[in-house]
Amino acid sequence: MVVLVFLLSAFNFQEPNSEKFIINNSNITFYSYAPIENIEAKNTNAIGVVDFSTREFIIKIPMNKFDFPNNLMEKHFNDSYLETEKFPNCIFKGTLSKSNDELEIGTNELVAQGKLELHGISNDFQIPLNINIDTDSINIVSNFEITLDDYKIKIPKLLFKNIAEIIEIKVNATLIKYVIE
Repeated sequence: MVVLVFLLSAFNFQEPNSEKFIINNSNITFYSYAPIENIEAKNTNAIGVVDFSTREFIIKIPMNKFDFPNNLMEKHFNDSYLETEKFPNCIFKGTLSKSNDELEIGTNELVAQGKLELHGISNDFQIPLNINIDTDSINIVSNFEITLDDYKIKIPKLLFKNIAEIIEIKVNATLIKYVIE
């Protein structure tokens, strides 16, 4: 809850009739396609806020909450590669390419452009988004790739055939309108 308050404070959330939405549920999956083994992990603990009136967007993913097929993969991910104790979160903060005036009920394609911070490194980044708007909620779907070298995530030479250098990310999140009570 404290983290959600932090994210909400990143924007001016005092307007009662604003166009602000918070993540109600999320499913973030990463895939590493490598010659020896493919690795897939899922995370359902992301929090985030979208303000369609200002086009601001922020999402925070706790990196130690990825669920792996086995405990050894999870341990290597947290201890050796992502160093989640030292770098606990992945954060994207940016703006949407369209304002709420340009969005319609139904499916909308747009881009979030900003900074992606991962493993202590912050880079300019673009995330393609498919946003499906209905009367009660908004669903965001995205597929994109992250290059490990861009974020100084090292793969030991001994394991270069086990882990891909480019990781595919899939995001599916449902947002609900933020209401001040």
